[in-house]
Amino acid sequence: MLNVSLTPHRDFLPADTPEQRLFLMMKIRPQAEAAQSRPSTTFSFLIDTSGSMYEIVEGNPQPTGVTYTSDGKQYDQVTGGITKLDVVIESLKKLINSGRLTQEDRLALIRFDDQASTLIGLTPATEISQIEAAIDQLRQFSGGTCLGRGMEEVLSLLGNQSMTSRRALIFTDGQTIGEADCRELATQFAQSNIPITALGVGDYNEDLLLHLSDTTGGQCGHIVSEPPSSPQQIAIADFPNYIIQAYQQAQTEVINNIKLNIRAVKGVNLTKITRVYPDQAEYPLTSLPYPIGNAAAGDDTIYILEFAVDSRTSSRARIAQIGLTYDIPGLNRRGEQPPLNVVVQFLAGQTGAAQVNQEVMGYVQQRNIGKLVGDAAKVADQNPEQAEKLLETARRMTVKIGNNDMLESLNQASDELRKTRRISDNTRKTVKNGVKRENCEN
Repeated sequence: MLNVSLTPHRDFLPADTPEQRLFLMMKIRPQAEAAQSRPSTTFSFLIDTSGSMYEIVEGNPQPTGVTYTSDGKQYDQVTGGITKLDVVIESLKKLINSGRLTQEDRLALIRFDDQASTLIGLTPATEISQIEAAIDQLRQFSGGTCLGRGMEEVLSLLGNQSMTSRRALIFTDGQTIGEADCRELATQFAQSNIPITALGVGDYNEDLLLHLSDTTGGQCGHIVSEPPSSPQQIAIADFPNYIIQAYQQAQTEVINNIKLNIRAVKGVNLTKITRVYPDQAEYPLTSLPYPIGNAAAGDDTIYILEFAVDSRTSSRARIAQIGLTYDIPGLNRRGEQPPLNVVVQFLAGQTGAAQVNQEVMGYVQQRNIGKLVGDAAKVADQNPEQAEKLLETARRMTVKIGNNDMLESLNQASDELRKTRRISDNTRKTVKNGVKRENCEN
């Protein structure tokens, strides 16, 4: 059910060099039978119902002269206009009335503020009246912001589901308490192969949402009232369509729950797994087999596996063996890829070792540049000089691989750093996923 290919960045390695690196590109593409199937989808929507979600974001509100405090902030009470929560409610209703969901598609709705509760458990998407009634309940709540409690509810609902394309969509506008708990829960989502689409609006914790999406192989976006200025920004008016598109994307992922099993010989260790196309995500090396996400029909999903390789005698040797297991929800089947050997020729001296595969190295450089920008963002506020040095290193690497679009994004990051002492999540995401499409097509 899968076409799988392995390409090392070098066919030859020097035999007498300890602790050298081998980068292995793994491409996965569903075969025709799997590609033509349609997986069921299981979505859990986790919606922030804290007091600040009643803030007006559109329309022509009129002041009432009354002020009130909610979620730690003071607000002027107004009449008219559209609140953040109104936008969410309208978007969810448009999804379930879109006609694009079937009896096999299920969704759940969970809300959180300083408490969390399930408004409707996993329910067929065709049960429109029941789901709409649950959506209308969102206006009944208000409080602080504790995202972790909502994430626990989602995990309990989705964690034991199988043979379905699972997703969690989080919508929040606040700074949550218990951030460390959220990060720990993200690791559990990743191990359960539940990608998180994390959407923020207003004064949200963009570093946390980016971590949640990165850790789980999901997406991160920023809801804005003004026209979007980057691919990661979503206009409020476009939010209903964004949710529908997220559902459609899940329906294209015909191979689910891919797990990587790898056995390496003595002196060879797997040190990193990164998905580099169609977007970038790094998967934790917790315990075998490693969950590495899903694969969509009609396109490659590409990973870079990084190995540390010790010195060896001159020979042609198998250094590792790779196996994959996966689900095909649309066919209600599980599959297994026959073991694939990673074979390398070790040569005395450096003869032939300098020749590298440019496609593989293009993805490796893209991964490294994304990490540099992420590191720069982390230190930007406290140490802008160090952040600028990291960005300069990233720029030099980008010039070397000839990616002009990414160079433009890096220049934007530098400009942001000078003006605001920070680098936005939009710029980081643009750089991180800025690998050239021709790399995938070569």
